[in-house]
Amino acid sequence: MKNQIAALIAAAVLAGAVGMGVVPASAQDGRCLDRREIQEKIDTGELVQLSQAMDRAGVEGKIISSALQVCEVGGQWQWRVNVMDSSGESRPVTLPAQ
Repeated sequence: MKNQIAALIAAAVLAGAVGMGVVPASAQDGRCLDRREIQEKIDTGELVQLSQAMDRAGVEGKIISSALQVCEVGGQWQWRVNVMDSSGESRPVTLPAQ
């Protein structure tokens, strides 16, 4: 049941977010960084912090997932995180990390 709800939410987010440049994470993404690698790339300026990525994309909400990731998507690093909006709805989003 949770998987069906998640699939419906993901489909709705995809439909509304593609035009904004915010796309739900795909199962066919490339490699993901570990926490140490993420911090190193932020420290060297190769990646922006998650808060900056959210601001740039105009995404508002509370990060609700401790399982955030930075993964390679289409040759670019992307933040993958779940965000809860003001109405309490959760949605997975992918944000440019560079």
